[in-house]
Amino acid sequence: MKQITYAGTSFVTGTDIADALLQLVAALGGSAATAAVRVPALREDNSITTIDLVIGPSSEMVASVVEMDTDELIDAIAVGDLDNQTHSLDRPRAAATTPADFLTSGWNEPALDDLGDAL
Repeated sequence: MKQITYAGTSFVTGTDIADALLQLVAALGGSAATAAVRVPALREDNSITTIDLVIGPSSEMVASVVEMDTDELIDAIAVGDLDNQTHSLDRPRAAATTPADFLTSGWNEPALDDLGDAL
């Protein structure tokens, strides 16, 4: 298990969940995006709850290994959701363009005379 400290609070979650969350935070660090995520966590009585977080490029999160007298918290769906969000940041985004966008983009087509010997 790992204890996550973020925004002045701490919670304990499963190792795989914490690792996936940290990977998402690291990926967001290289983007201008933010993400709202929900992760399972353990209460002090070892019952399971959920924690909602908003994370972004400037998020500072710390994880430390903790020993607990309970079974490891495992949630493959939560890990999958976090992984999907992380991988979605790696994909190129399609940009819709119109002829008007192209004309106002600042790109200037060279004149044939400017190409010189290249022709």
